[in-house]
Amino acid sequence: MKTDSRPAVSPTPQNLFLLALGELLVVLRKAFLPHLAAGLGLFLMTAYVTYAFLLQPAHLPAGVAAVVAGMFFALYGALAFAYALAAACVFAIRAACITWESFIEDVLELVKAKVTTKIDNMNEGLAKDQAKVVVAGSVEEVLNVFGRYNPKSFIRGISALLLGALTLALRSVLIARIVKAAGTTVNLSKLFAGRATLVGAVFLNLRFFSTLLLSLLYAAGAGVVVLNFFFVFWLK
Repeated sequence: MKTDSRPAVSPTPQNLFLLALGELLVVLRKAFLPHLAAGLGLFLMTAYVTYAFLLQPAHLPAGVAAVVAGMFFALYGALAFAYALAAACVFAIRAACITWESFIEDVLELVKAKVTTKIDNMNEGLAKDQAKVVVAGSVEEVLNVFGRYNPKSFIRGISALLLGALTLALRSVLIARIVKAAGTTVNLSKLFAGRATLVGAVFLNLRFFSTLLLSLLYAAGAGVVVLNFFFVFWLK
């Protein structure tokens, strides 16, 4: 039996989202420093290669060289920090999603309730195309409500990433269920049946999307390293 270890709070959309966001921030706090160190390494390597193989051979006047170097290094610093923060956030989402089973259940209940308000009878068949529109719209509306509880810009960016990943996972699972339903119509009450299976599918999709995005970010970082080594060892 699953034990919900979250504190007992009123199950409002705000509380549900803030609990999930709090779990994400705990993981992010632990993941940020290692990714910041990686970003700093990329910054130092790229700054050195730029200076040694671009600025120094150009033999610019000292003042001009200082200004150009400052512009390059400021750009590299901003990009390195953005890369470290993005990678840490995606890593945190991937690590934290294992603790979000109850949160996903609650979100699915809210989506189901939103769908109920849009149709006359959940037990009647609904054309698949219409069902897709209703379900996708309900997911957007529910998660947009969560997005209103982020007054700080830093938290807003992290929560936007979380909500984007969750929206993609929820829509993918629900639309896939609609498509796989037999016949030309779908019973929306059955669409939300089998809660454990549905939650598990959303969890797997969320983990898959975050793993894929994290892999792309790591690949981009590795590409920068390879490019720098190319300059160092092949363009001496």
